[in-house]
This record gives sequence, C-alpha cells and structure tokens, in this order.
Amino acid sequence: ARRLVVTSAAVKAPHNGVSEVVVSSTPNGRSFAARSGTVQKASSSSPLAAPNNHRPSPKFTAVPPAEDTGRREDPLPSRPVSASSSAAGRHRWLISKASLSNDDPSRVVVVVLDGDDEAAAPARRYEFPAIWLRDNCQCEACFHAGSVSRVLNWEQFDVEHVQAVAVQPIDGGHALEVLWKGEENGENAAGHRSVYAVEWLLERSFRPEDSKAYLEEWYRPTPELWGAARFHEVIQDFSYADVLHDDDALRQWIEALIRYGVVMIKGAPLTEHECRRLANRVGFIRKTHYGEEFIVKAKEGTSNVAYLSTPLQMHTDLPYYEYKPGCNLLHCLVQSTDASGGGANLIADGFYVAERVRREHPDQFRLLSETLVNWTDIGEDEGGKFHSIYRAPVICIGRDGERLERINHSVPQRGSHFCVPIEQAERWYRAMHRFVRILHEEAVQFRTAPGDILTFSNVRAIHGRTGYRDTVQNTRHLVGAYLDWDEIYSKLRVLKTAAKLTTTTE
Repeated sequence: ARRLVVTSAAVKAPHNGVSEVVVSSTPNGRSFAARSGTVQKASSSSPLAAPNNHRPSPKFTAVPPAEDTGRREDPLPSRPVSASSSAAGRHRWLISKASLSNDDPSRVVVVVLDGDDEAAAPARRYEFPAIWLRDNCQCEACFHAGSVSRVLNWEQFDVEHVQAVAVQPIDGGHALEVLWKGEENGENAAGHRSVYAVEWLLERSFRPEDSKAYLEEWYRPTPELWGAARFHEVIQDFSYADVLHDDDALRQWIEALIRYGVVMIKGAPLTEHECRRLANRVGFIRKTHYGEEFIVKAKEGTSNVAYLSTPLQMHTDLPYYEYKPGCNLLHCLVQSTDASGGGANLIADGFYVAERVRREHPDQFRLLSETLVNWTDIGEDEGGKFHSIYRAPVICIGRDGERLERINHSVPQRGSHFCVPIEQAERWYRAMHRFVRILHEEAVQFRTAPGDILTFSNVRAIHGRTGYRDTVQNTRHLVGAYLDWDEIYSKLRVLKTAAKLTTTTE
C-alpha cells in the first residue's frame, strides 16, 4: 500500500462548497492527482481534529507473544496440548498453582509464570468461572474438533449443580485439570474430567483489558475517523494485481478499509467483471434488487437517480435495506473529460460528521440517532419490480450506546411518510440541516481514472458525484458491486490466522 503525502498545495476557488488542494507525488508513491484527479478538501477556516482518533490497532495482548503453539488450526477455539506434545511446540507459560477461589468457590484461580524466567517474571493471577469451564470442556464428548463446535448436551446440562471438586496443574504446568462433581443418578456419577491448555485459557482471559484487546484484534477493530483536512493522510492505494494474488496485500487492503472506510485500488483491467473478481477474492457479491454487478452511466427512463448525469447528492446506498450492503466497489472504465471538472467523486467520513454533531450539538445528535425515518425505494430493475421500506435513524448507535454502527442518508430515498409526533418534525429537520451542512464541510472531491476501483464502507462513508455533460464524445462509465461486512471480517480473520500459523512454524 502507498500512503499519499501532501508535499505542496495550491488552494483554488471553492466549487460547490468544497475547495481544492492539489496533491503532488511522493518519492515512495504515485501521485494521486496524476492518476485520479485532484484531492479536494473543505475550506473551513479551522478544521477540527478528528474525534476519537486511534493509532493502528494493537495486536492481541492478552498474553505476551509466544512461540509455536503446537496446536490446532484455529487460534481462537484452541485445543489443549496433549501430554505427548514435544517441548519444541510448547508455549513458555506455565501454571504454577491452581485452586478454587476462597472468596467464591464457583471460580477457579490459576497462577501463571513465565516458564523461561520463573524467578524474574511476576506471577499472573487469572480467575475463570467454573460453569464456563464446564461449558467449554474440550474432551471429545463435549467438543467436536473437526467442526470447532461445542457438542455438550445442554438438554441435560444442569447449571445449578455444576461444581468443580478438584483442580491442579498437569503436564509440567502446560495444562489445567478440573474434576467435576458427579451426578448422583446420572450417567456421569463418577464425575467428569476436563483438561485445558494454558495458552487456551490465557487467550480467553476474563480480565477486562484482555477482553478489550481480543475484541479489537479479532472482532471489530476501532475505526480511525477523519475530516477533510486529514484525507490526504489516510487515503491509501493498492495495486489490483497485488490484492488479487497476494494474501498480505489483500489483508492490508481490508485492514485499511476497516480503519479508514475508504481505499483506492489501481490498475484494474478495463472490463466489466473486475468487481466480481475482487469480490470473489474476499467472499461473494451481495445481490440486491439492482442485481449483482450494476452499470453506473446515464440511462434514459431510469428508476435510479444515480443513472442520471445531473449532480448526485451525497448519500449512502440502499438505506431502505434492514441489512444493507456493507462495502461499495466502484470500478471506473471511462471517465468524463468535461473541462469543468464534472463527474468527480465526492466522499466524506460519515462517522466523523456524526461525532462532530455529537460533540457540538448534542441535542440534535440525539434527535438524529433516535428518530426513526422511513427509507424507501420503488421501481423496477434486474430483479423485477420492488417496493422497499425500512425504518431507521440517520445515525445508528450500537448496543453500548456510544459506538457508531451505521449512517443512513439519501435525500431521494427518504420517504414522504414521516411517522413521528408532529411537534418533533421541525426539530428533526433543523438537526438534519445541521448534519448536511457539516457533511459538506468535511467532503473531499476527486476524480477517479480508468482502472481505479474506489472501495468504501457503505455504513460509514457518504458519497456523491458532481454533474457532467453526457454526450457522444463525453461519457462516464462505472461498474459497481457490493460486499457484506460479515464476509470481509471473516476473510480478514482467515488471513490473520494463516499469517500467525506461518510465523509460528518458521
């Protein structure tokens, strides 16, 4: 990946509220302006620093880096190390003590030392709920290794009578043994025995800081938000051939897409099937009522304003889907040569815009994040006739009440039915006007070139297009497709797992 660095800038007169900054090339990268037009930023006098900015995600640090695990293929649902495992395949972490908690006998306490330096390294104390340990027993009767799945029979699992009666380190401290109280009249009257590898336990530590690190590394890394003033710092470009054929490049592209919400891929062949090839590299295309791959160019009699040559207001795609496509792939085949700059891309970080509203106008943020809006689309396309409706706020917040999860914004697809108390309507419109004004302050403008694939998050980035004159001599032709975030995150975990296994076996 190449990071673009501004080495000189010349500010031109504002165009549609967005002023232009020309970005020159760097010694280690290609000029964004040379290939894709000029990067533009808002002309606000004092751009705010991006709220909640984060450095690149730290690697999972629940336990210090270790050597080869000598275990299963998947590092998350790991299997215990058997007693016959060779010492060369062991972690250095050893269980020195194990007991039932004096304060709460329903918890198992494990004390772990650094096996390479037991004298100098401080002991680490971990607690695990006994019922969780029993639920996650790794024996063949309770866990199916081939499918990495629990097969413990929960129809006979009595949570009220789960009790650990003895715990101890075994296998030289590389594993924990737990003996369970038997059922008086059941099949397991003699009790059950469970064994857990020390690294398996540490990867699943209940310490808050370890849980946070795990979620950051393996669930949803924290996005880094950006405003117009920082666009040149965060935008990266990747070679299409590299992403298609090199797993490391694919992983880096996905990580940049997750972190910044927008990435450019360059050098794609000028055919209508490259979005499909890119999507297949990750998983599979997300089909909508507009089909799988869709053509973006001026069309007569269209039911979608994106297929006009007039200016396309900034928006997110398909807000009328309850589970809308997560990522856009827009491949430029032919670009407008309009001397006035028509046909240029507009894009902004919707999460950054929302955070500005939250910080500067909290009451209006609350309105935009709580008021349900009717999003709708009616028409006919490849999938036949459709009539879609979904109700959701403009700003969608996660279950924790803080983390932004989705932005919905599309003037053409905001339905005329507004099912709110009448006294709330005008206040919502004022809040929405504020959101759109800040959105355009933080928008950047550039023009993609043939062979570019602009990739961006459809739940975060808000995009649009300037108008252009569509003539026989001046056309604009793009091919688009969608990916779902579930498939993107899944692919990233597969790639990270493979990289981890490669590292530990070298």
